[in-house]
This record gives sequence, structure tokens and C-alpha cells, in this order.
Amino acid sequence: TNLDAASYQVLYQLKILTTALFSATMLGRRFSATKWAALVILTCGVAIVEISGSSDSDTSENKDQNRFVGLVAVISAACTSGFSGVYFERILKGSEVTLWIRN
Repeated sequence: TNLDAASYQVLYQLKILTTALFSATMLGRRFSATKWAALVILTCGVAIVEISGSSDSDTSENKDQNRFVGLVAVISAACTSGFSGVYFERILKGSEVTLWIRN
């Protein structure tokens, strides 16, 4: 593994941010200033945890971990998860056929 479990859990919370960004761009949703502020605070918290975690990389347990590869993998997973959820919602809401008939 390239990332410890705690960092993975915190970084994967970026899925909330990516889902909101894809919802705003693909679905035309509008969010209040309070919601955008909450998303910015969430992103800052993730950044703080990641920065503080990078200073702990001197332990012998983390010698074979590459934090950058883990970071890129988790961000990619968060982006694809956010995109797929919003895209699926767009397909379902934009269709004339009901979900029962589609299945």
C-alpha cells in the first residue's frame, strides 16, 4: 500500500467536493455561499492532514510507501466516483423512460 488507512479515509472525503463541482457544472446546480464555505473548510482540513502526515514519513513502517502515488490514486478515485454519481443522476433525470421500464 502507498497510503496509510487514516490518510486514505481523510483524503477520500474529497469525493464530496468533486461531487459538488460536477453537480454545479454538469447539472447546473447552485449552492449557497455557506455550502461552498463548508466545502472549502473540508478541503483545507484534508490539506492540513496530508501535510502533517508527510512529515511522519521517516518511520520504518513507511519506507516502502510512496505517498505521492497514494495521493494520486485516492484523488483519482474521488474524482471518478464523483463524476460517475453525477453522470448517472443526469442520465436518469434526462430520460423520458421510467426506471422500471429501463430495468
